[in-house]
Amino acid sequence: MISSGSLGLVEAFPNKIPHKPDYSHPKGTSPWPKYGEKPNANTPEVKAWAKLVDWSKVPKLPIRKVKSPGDAPECPKHDVPKSDCWWTCTGCYAPDDVVDCPGKNAWGLTFDDGPQPGTTESLLALLKEKNVTATFFVTGMKSAKAPWLLQDTLEQGHHLASHTWSHSGLTTLTNEEIVAELKWTEKYIYDHTGYKIKYYRPPYGDVDNRVRAIATQLGFTTVIWSNEWDTQDWQLEENTISSKQIVNIFKNDLQTLPKRKNGVITLEHDGDPKMITMARTLLDMGLAKGMKPMDIAQCLNDPVGYNAVPKKPEPKFESVKKPQEELSSSKNEPPKSSPIPDNADNKATTPPELSESDSNDESVSNDESISNGESISSGESVSSGESISQQSVKKVSGALPSSNAAGLSVALWTLAAVAASLVL
Repeated sequence: MISSGSLGLVEAFPNKIPHKPDYSHPKGTSPWPKYGEKPNANTPEVKAWAKLVDWSKVPKLPIRKVKSPGDAPECPKHDVPKSDCWWTCTGCYAPDDVVDCPGKNAWGLTFDDGPQPGTTESLLALLKEKNVTATFFVTGMKSAKAPWLLQDTLEQGHHLASHTWSHSGLTTLTNEEIVAELKWTEKYIYDHTGYKIKYYRPPYGDVDNRVRAIATQLGFTTVIWSNEWDTQDWQLEENTISSKQIVNIFKNDLQTLPKRKNGVITLEHDGDPKMITMARTLLDMGLAKGMKPMDIAQCLNDPVGYNAVPKKPEPKFESVKKPQEELSSSKNEPPKSSPIPDNADNKATTPPELSESDSNDESVSNDESISNGESISSGESVSSGESISQQSVKKVSGALPSSNAAGLSVALWTLAAVAASLVL
């Protein structure tokens, strides 16, 4: 199956991060936004990132209201214009939103809100047992608490994507705050894995055309989930739903598969042990119905799944001899011929003597090839374009020794000398 790991892209990380229960920096020294808070939009980094956006192409839509910072927005009592394409309150999907997998029975397996030490490891073990890959939509703030889990996820061949930094509803943020949420998460993942993320999922699915326009210009693709395929497992942590209810929801979803032309993308989470137990149950149910779990990159036939990947390290080989050195070191190989000096008076000199060890080789006659297996006859041209007469050919063959152990080297030396004499 196509995944980041199966493509051999995970060769080495910039630095392998040790597993630590708390990877937080000493107080006041972390270069990253604070945990649980929206990133500050008034920083040099965010100002520089904001310049990547052509703001004339971003719709001037209202900032949505929210009861508590970080929550999903409230839907207004009045009708929302269709041109807003606000998913949260109208269920609108834009043409470029990733909602389904194109392939029949393809199952885009996704998990949000991690990484979470203690539960993400259990999920990784489950997926390894089932031999399937998934996409992990991680938040920047949780990644900063457990960056080794990003590397563990990639090493198992899974796919990383963004769930923003603080998990705030994006339509409730200013333009610059949206930039900060997306780019800080991208930067953290890139700095700690070498992978530059391509896909993001807006928290709560909260996206409108303003958010889309900003995200698209920053290089991100919006991924939501298939209609009615939210497993509702996030309620397990809040004890507002039972495991039996989730199973019944998923069972009803499975009954719609025969009528579907495309595959599906499901929404699950990895923030609580109860979610991992439920993930096993749902995975077994889907596999029994012929569903084919895969990460979003594979679901979309995207062979890379990122905007940038780590450069594979150059292979290290032992030093080897150059081809000419290998030839000259082989048995019975003639010594290298010396080129005619530039200041030679165009006079041929005597060819080098051959050792007695070469006397067993066959002789080269007038009819044998001298260069590249081709014989030189009267009227045949040499590199200078001049022809060699029959008498010259006899002169060449007579100058050759009876052994051809020197073969090509001596022949070439002799030809060069004869060619030089013709210029006289």
